[in-house]
Amino acid sequence: MDSFSLWHWLIVAVWLFLIIFPIGKILSRMGIPWAVAFLTVVPVVNLVMLWVVAFIKWPRDHVPPTS
Repeated sequence: MDSFSLWHWLIVAVWLFLIIFPIGKILSRMGIPWAVAFLTVVPVVNLVMLWVVAFIKWPRDHVPPTS
């Protein structure tokens, strides 16, 4: 019982996909490369990213108002 079985690794892979894929889509819509989503599984970095996303200028903020 020293190592993890194939089922353990499969569950981890599915869990990572379910976390990283939607965050990558959100980040790419914001103009941030989707690969940055891999940093969301790092414990302290995900909190920093949350604050960065909360306070950066979003692409819809740059659209001039139509009159």
